Amino acid sequence: MVVDGAGGMLLPGFIDAHVHTPDQGTRDEGISALRQALQLGVTTMLCMGCRYPDFVAHLKALQQPDLADLRSAGIAASVEGSHPTQLFDYYPTLNGVEDVAPFVHTRVSEGSDYLKIVIEDSSVIGKSTPFLPPEVSAAVTAKAHSHGLLVVAHAQSRRFVAQAIESGVDGLAHQYVDQPLTPEFARFLKSAGVFVVMTLAVYHSHEGVELANDPRVRPHIDSRWMDILCSSVGGQEQFQEYGLAAVRPLRDAGVPILAGSDANNPGTTYGASLHHELDLLVRGGLTRTEALTAATAAPAKHFRLPDRGRIAPGLRADLILVEGDPTVDIDATKSIARVWRSGVAGRGAAPAAGGDVLIQRALDVGVSIPP
Repeated sequence: MVVDGAGGMLLPGFIDAHVHTPDQGTRDEGISALRQALQLGVTTMLCMGCRYPDFVAHLKALQQPDLADLRSAGIAASVEGSHPTQLFDYYPTLNGVEDVAPFVHTRVSEGSDYLKIVIEDSSVIGKSTPFLPPEVSAAVTAKAHSHGLLVVAHAQSRRFVAQAIESGVDGLAHQYVDQPLTPEFARFLKSAGVFVVMTLAVYHSHEGVELANDPRVRPHIDSRWMDILCSSVGGQEQFQEYGLAAVRPLRDAGVPILAGSDANNPGTTYGASLHHELDLLVRGGLTRTEALTAATAAPAKHFRLPDRGRIAPGLRADLILVEGDPTVDIDATKSIARVWRSGVAGRGAAPAAGGDVLIQRALDVGVSIPP
């Protein structure tokens, strides 16, 4: 099959490095989320904490060409009374180091692709909750690493980011927002070798309505997610300011920056909010090509997905053809003409014989994404 992409650009499929699968755990909800993501160019979603591991395992096993691929941390590690346990009553909690080995073993047996630990006292959102003690966060990280798993930390305050680093984590699920990021701390993060998933879109939830009304996006949003996208959380001006201001010092220090939407929280949704995240990364100081890398090659590299994230012989044909040139105007990523998952059309074109796709005359063939 030959697809004429004149005037457009071929991109690797996007990887959203921070989402959450639907809480209700129904098959229809899960399929809706994965289908919507693919329709909007996200070919891989990385779940940062779920309610039902069996449900996520089912979604991961589907491997349908019209659905985004899924990876997951499973249930995140936390302590009783913490932020996640106040939201949900299903969290297994760690009361001490003695609970770590059984917790990690269960996550491994459930098929978690990496682990997430929540180190947070909720002060950043005006509450006070217990937080994971340093000896426990360090023990979880060490045990996960012994199983070959990455560890990502939820820590939205600087002091808990420091604890996460001391515990040996591989990456941060958010940029901290309790105070401005200094160049010195950015260099500390670089020296620690961690990556940062920015999740700017969830901090700018008030812009979800604008995204929902974009005629290129709206037709692909399932009605069950539209109300969530159009809702917002008030009082996040500090998060918006500190989050955006952190982009440039992280970039200047050479810290790997990954794009993650934190869908399906208020003001976000699957697929669409990754485009919002790209726009915010550019507003924060990344070049447009750097922002595209944050949603393609960077998460593929740091989450050990070597078969995707770039356009190269031998890699998965997870591809997006967009109208226009997002290296000139990042907003062009929303103008999706075609999407392929593993070489099979997920939107805009019929499947090619044998799953192979030849895209002809796309502008510059494809944007150069650094490995």
